[in-house]
Amino acid sequence: MNTTKRFVFLGILFLLVVSRSHAQTKLEVTPHGKYPTLEAARDAVRQLRSSGNEQAVTVTVRQGDYMVDESIHFSYRDRNTTYRAANGERVRFFGGKVINPQWFKPLRDRAFALRLTDIKAARKIFVADLKAHGFTEFGELYRHGWMIEPKGCVPPASLKIAGQRMRLARWPNPDEESPYMVYKHYLEKERPLKGYEVRVQEIIDSVKLPGEVTFTKVIHPGSTHREAGEGGTFQVAFDRMKYWSNINDIFIDGVLSSTWVWTYNQLSSVDVEKRHITLAYPELQGLGLGPSVRLPHFYFENIAEEIDQPGEYYIDRDRGLLYIYPPTVRGVIVLSELEEPMFTVRDASNLSFEGLELDTGRNLCFEIIDSLAITIDRCRIANFDKGGVLAHGLQLRVLNSHIHSIGGYGVSLNGGNQRTLEAAGNEVVNCEIHDFGWREKSQIPGVIVDGGAGHRIAHNEIYDAPHFGIRIKRANDVLVEYNEVYDLPKYHKFDGGALYIHSGRRAESRGFVIRGNYFHDVPTIGVYPDNFSWGVEISHNLLVNVGVLTNRAPIFVNGGGECRTFNNVAVDCTFLYGQGVRPKEEHWLEYWNATLAKYGGGEVENTAYNKYPDFKAWLTKTEKDEFFRPASSAYNNLLYHPNGPIYQGQRMNANGIQDLTGGKLETLGNLAVTDDPGFVDASSGDYRLRAHASVFKLIPGFEPLPIEKMGRLDEIYRPIE
Repeated sequence: MNTTKRFVFLGILFLLVVSRSHAQTKLEVTPHGKYPTLEAARDAVRQLRSSGNEQAVTVTVRQGDYMVDESIHFSYRDRNTTYRAANGERVRFFGGKVINPQWFKPLRDRAFALRLTDIKAARKIFVADLKAHGFTEFGELYRHGWMIEPKGCVPPASLKIAGQRMRLARWPNPDEESPYMVYKHYLEKERPLKGYEVRVQEIIDSVKLPGEVTFTKVIHPGSTHREAGEGGTFQVAFDRMKYWSNINDIFIDGVLSSTWVWTYNQLSSVDVEKRHITLAYPELQGLGLGPSVRLPHFYFENIAEEIDQPGEYYIDRDRGLLYIYPPTVRGVIVLSELEEPMFTVRDASNLSFEGLELDTGRNLCFEIIDSLAITIDRCRIANFDKGGVLAHGLQLRVLNSHIHSIGGYGVSLNGGNQRTLEAAGNEVVNCEIHDFGWREKSQIPGVIVDGGAGHRIAHNEIYDAPHFGIRIKRANDVLVEYNEVYDLPKYHKFDGGALYIHSGRRAESRGFVIRGNYFHDVPTIGVYPDNFSWGVEISHNLLVNVGVLTNRAPIFVNGGGECRTFNNVAVDCTFLYGQGVRPKEEHWLEYWNATLAKYGGGEVENTAYNKYPDFKAWLTKTEKDEFFRPASSAYNNLLYHPNGPIYQGQRMNANGIQDLTGGKLETLGNLAVTDDPGFVDASSGDYRLRAHASVFKLIPGFEPLPIEKMGRLDEIYRPIE
């Protein structure tokens, strides 16, 4: 069944079950009852459906821990059913294996102890023979990274104690200020810094990267990933490798080329005398290469000899031995085991999961594909190594939930029809999403819109992550409103930020509205339409302490055109807005010429895209420079900077607006002030504007920000049907 027919079928089913939803059937899952598992209750629902019963079903799950050994599948046969935790009862579905603390014995292996870099740590290390207790599947560490994540691969098992993630033994340790971390702009050959490199070095001078080291020289860059050849070789200033025995089991985690290209590569060999390290696989852009090489930094992990701190562990996969330096916390010891998504929802309709705790797995928590009207409400999703919720379909909703300790993204949305612009109606609303992207550190956000049309991200609290809070890729009609995003990026120091948009290849990707959000304590960029992203509306946002550490603009439009930035307030930022320029690379014209051929010459009038006036304006461009240096506008924005001067960067005006296009940015009514423009109480963080605030006179037509709506709601969110 093709996708169109499938959704028609699901739509008919949905209308049918809704029309009969006044009738209810109730089932109960309890560990020792008639339905001891969720699968048993699901199968009972399927029997009802096969007999022609289309009544709505509520499955109440009673208190208990429900072990999940394989994915729980839902399909069209499971329609019109709600799976709900009993009121006031804790219901947990668990995809890990519990390790008995009594299995651990003090380290007695003298040969192992003598290998340790810190011999004193031997007295603190304990060993558990997991194979002797039936543990046989640990998974394998493998090479991965930005744009080279192998399809179908499942992360290896990870260890948690008392709900906290333990750390594979590594060097340097996370809190160690290494003398081998040199803060210097990396160049292939020594020469004076020039152009933007000088600006980059200014940023480098202000950051710290504890727990990281760098290389001194690239001996051979190796192949690029697309060439699939040999890994590169680099030289380092240390000889720590002399302690490491199983070189091919060791992985490097870090940035080895362009600043945003994070990698996880395997070691092939080391030459301790020359201090050379050779990688097993090519880097995406080549080792030490790439269009924006800035500050290589990395560490090494999965090293038995480096167990020397509380919370560090190592698994001898051949012998099934787990070595651990116990952490200071005490609690349940868990090894993630479930290889499949905990819940697989495919070709399903009208399902709800409410009030459940979903904990631990090596894969995703939910994989929802080609489905309609699926809701995840008031759930806790934690400790999944690959990701949280993959949602592809229509009317898919993640609401009022807590998503944390996730190796990849929190929620990924796709769906809707990009040809007709039929809205998916997908939502992520009123969720707390944090501590994500610990396994994949580039381009992985709390919420990603990965295509389609008609998605909404609202009232979420997103924080504590390595790169982005929210990311939008080549979609249409995406509304991002009233979110609070802060305390990120924690890993990438020269790139990323709260919200990132990447849609430049599809100039018809329009309808992005970023309004009423609260971005604060972000060291890089708040709102970042990059790589010629077009037609973005950015308004009524509050940005506090954004970009200060790196002297970046809180709102930075990098090359995009027809973008409108208005009625935003920036507080304690070094400037207000930046209009960047992208290199005039010919490959962009391949995408844009195809768009002109498809929609130009009036053809757009016969498509759903005729609703975008800014896209119609784009289609009238004729000169190459109009595409590479397009016009955008920034007007009626306020910068309040009482604690420091405006950054004096290239082509910066007195109101904190930077225009690198040479005059293509349209500006009007922007204002930078050091005196309080009328906030209720700026000293305590209350940035509401008083009724007679001076800003209303200083910027005619300026509107108060919807501060009362920003962030998570005080009550449960219910969608309006």
